[in-house]
Amino acid sequence: MHKYKAILFDLFDTIINFNFRQLPTVEMNGIRSRTTSKEVYSVFERYYPEISFSGFYPYFIESYHQFQEMKLAEYREFPNRNRFILMLQNMKLTPNEKTDRLADEMVVAHMDGLAQCIEFPEENKRTLEKVKEKGYLTAIVSNFDYAPTAHALIDKYDIGRFFEQIVISEEVGWRKPKDIIFRRALMLLNIEPEDALFVGDNFSADVRGAKAVGIKTVWLNKNRASLQAEPPPDYTIEGLPQLNEILA
Repeated sequence: MHKYKAILFDLFDTIINFNFRQLPTVEMNGIRSRTTSKEVYSVFERYYPEISFSGFYPYFIESYHQFQEMKLAEYREFPNRNRFILMLQNMKLTPNEKTDRLADEMVVAHMDGLAQCIEFPEENKRTLEKVKEKGYLTAIVSNFDYAPTAHALIDKYDIGRFFEQIVISEEVGWRKPKDIIFRRALMLLNIEPEDALFVGDNFSADVRGAKAVGIKTVWLNKNRASLQAEPPPDYTIEGLPQLNEILA
């Protein structure tokens, strides 16, 4: 096997996992969803008590989809605050100091809700320990639109000790699969693309993005999804501990 100098990792659903079953269930128009909408509405109603949850919820969902479309257009990263500014604009609420404060507080409520759903499996921790024991340079390259929460979770689980560099899309202004964010990590580690191996769960963002830059890839395919796109990953695993077999 090619001798790599560095292993680059995606963060969410690769190192740490979302468990959305921990979010409260919301049912509207016969559709049940698990979202942070209740946490965010608890902030919103302090500012606009005359607007009910049923009046708030459609705009909450609509802004999410609009925000994702904005990101996918050119793979630019926008701060999560922009999503809630967009939501308030859609609700025809006049921008002022009040809505500025509200947007900031809704971001925190939303992110706090998401952070409660995070799990760090013990086997993933052991895998990172073994990677570091082998002497590889390491970096996190993560798509996330609110860097303070990403860093807080890295600190909470003491993950930072395994990595030389941490690259979060909000701080770069671009998202995977854009080449810029991968090149930022390579520059920080002072390595060439052929010296790195990227590990991630999202085929489009992680596999396509890394391979377009010339980085070999490990696709973490936990759900055993069929491969229906090109280019294929260099390796496929179903759990992060299997990375040790590749690096053996």
